[in-house]
Amino acid sequence: MSAWRRQALAQLPDCRQIIESARNPMALWIELQYACEEACRQESGDLVRRFYEFARWCRLSPSDEAVTAVACAFYEHIPISPVLRRDLPRRMGRAEFRQLREIFGYHLSPEELTAFEEEFLAAEAKPKP
Repeated sequence: MSAWRRQALAQLPDCRQIIESARNPMALWIELQYACEEACRQESGDLVRRFYEFARWCRLSPSDEAVTAVACAFYEHIPISPVLRRDLPRRMGRAEFRQLREIFGYHLSPEELTAFEEEFLAAEAKPKP
């Protein structure tokens, strides 16, 4: 079994069916992005936290396939998903945001990216409940 599948099963057992049916990391992240949006809508904080932990694992993975998949099928879509965009400041800090800034900008104009960053920084600066 591949490392990405083993890690996904360990961190996201709730998504076993999605994980087991995925042919590759890209197919997996396409489905996980939708599942993460749904978990945000349902305010399933622990599950959403685990999606982001698995995303970090993929981003730092030695597998180029996992790194590309999480960038293209998850991180690039956060700014264009209202529910994920709103929730993002709860999931990462400024340093991680800045590391991902270029990826976040893939579907945005330069002006939209600047606005997204300002929105993130303002929300991230507010005290967490």
